[in-house]
Amino acid sequence: MKVLRKSESMAVNDEIEREAATTLGYMIFEYSRLDMELGLFLVWSDDGKKLDSLTKRLNDSNFHKRLLLLEKLVQEKYAGTTTADIYTSWLSDAHLARSIRNQLFHGRWGFIPRQQQVANVIGLPTSSEQKETRYSISQLQDLLFKMQDLRSRLSELRQSYPV
Repeated sequence: MKVLRKSESMAVNDEIEREAATTLGYMIFEYSRLDMELGLFLVWSDDGKKLDSLTKRLNDSNFHKRLLLLEKLVQEKYAGTTTADIYTSWLSDAHLARSIRNQLFHGRWGFIPRQQQVANVIGLPTSSEQKETRYSISQLQDLLFKMQDLRSRLSELRQSYPV
């Protein structure tokens, strides 16, 4: 492994920080779009018959609660069908994205220039339960692409199998 001089290390650190911040910024945009699109999908469920009441109910709802409502609506309409299985797969991936989003945006960040990685840390430094997860920039970008794919799949579900 090549030993970096301090100025080289700082330049690499700055580059990694910029790339990570850019990717995380795009992830925020994707996640907020996904959250909004899911909310609109839900308020327009059942051909919008409960638009006003669902809008009031979901306006201040978080993504997790919206996923739970979607799961309930899917079970009511598609229980025991292959469509329910398709939704189950999407919901599983959406819960995973939610979990990753929580980790990424509630943790703090560090940079490991020599390894071309960023570290996301959850928990206080004084806690024995502190947890560190390291990512390369390409791994963060893969998470972004998965969020984009989740939005695309939701759009397909909305068109093909409305609730």
